[in-house]
Amino acid sequence: MMSELEALLAGIVSEPLEETRWLVLADWLEENDDPRRGELLRLHRKLLATCCEPEAHPERQAWQARVVELIGAGVKPCVPQRVVQLPGGVPMAFSFIPPGSFLMGGTVNDNERPVHKVTLTKGFFIGVHAVTQAQWDAVMGINTSSFKGPNRPVEEISWNDCQEFCKKMTTDLKRRVTVRLPTEAEWERACRSGTTTEYHFSDVLNTDLANYNGDSSWNDLPKGKNRQETTDVGSFPSNAWGLCDVHGNVWEWCSDGYGEYSPGNQSDPQGQSDGQSRVLRGGAWDNDPVLCRAAFRVTVEPAYRSGRTGFRICFCLE
Repeated sequence: MMSELEALLAGIVSEPLEETRWLVLADWLEENDDPRRGELLRLHRKLLATCCEPEAHPERQAWQARVVELIGAGVKPCVPQRVVQLPGGVPMAFSFIPPGSFLMGGTVNDNERPVHKVTLTKGFFIGVHAVTQAQWDAVMGINTSSFKGPNRPVEEISWNDCQEFCKKMTTDLKRRVTVRLPTEAEWERACRSGTTTEYHFSDVLNTDLANYNGDSSWNDLPKGKNRQETTDVGSFPSNAWGLCDVHGNVWEWCSDGYGEYSPGNQSDPQGQSDGQSRVLRGGAWDNDPVLCRAAFRVTVEPAYRSGRTGFRICFCLE
């Protein structure tokens, strides 16, 4: 039998655009859980509602700073989630990203321009972190990662390898859902979680927040640790959707073939279907912080592998 909280979360998945459902959940958290979780949810909803017109809402900076403060203090975001059991009973958790609009792209590099409004018309579930070596082993059975550890992200993974994993996992789940890589637009919306800054934390990143090459600096960011390897997933604070490591640790493959952005509003963009190169997002453990920004995109051939490349997966409810 569903608990009251589970029923509230299930109602959100069924009607994610009904704002009242989110506000009722916030009320419930304030009365029955940690009130700070209710505050976090309300602030996140404000960020999402105003992210396409950030200049009209100067108060967003304070909202975002408070969200980062709450999560840094250990407040866990309350969002609909699903846990899938892989062969051998290995769990894989997913957070629900509701449909909505956001500003995609950046202004640092030419291939990030123009910043444009994107609307995703369907909600989807995306992994709370990159696929781990334990999860890869459960599905594929062979692990060729450079940095071994069951809770570290699997790496040395090509885009083609991702397709094999998704196909096999879909089969293992008896096609209850179709597992796939996220599109670039899905990945960036999930990463940003309502923010318009360079990172979902703010325009500032440090090595207490993500795993990247702290010997390097960008935009006057402080220098920090250079760990020179991957770290266990979930070692750093999440964003407001409970997603970890979207900045640094390993590059994450997207489904899209690479293409230049088109100006104007777009709905459910898919990228180039016949492109010979594919897109990686998020940066990795040995990259400068400028490469770990939410808008940064790099393109390589689908057979490319390295100790920097991993992936996270997603699915839509059928």
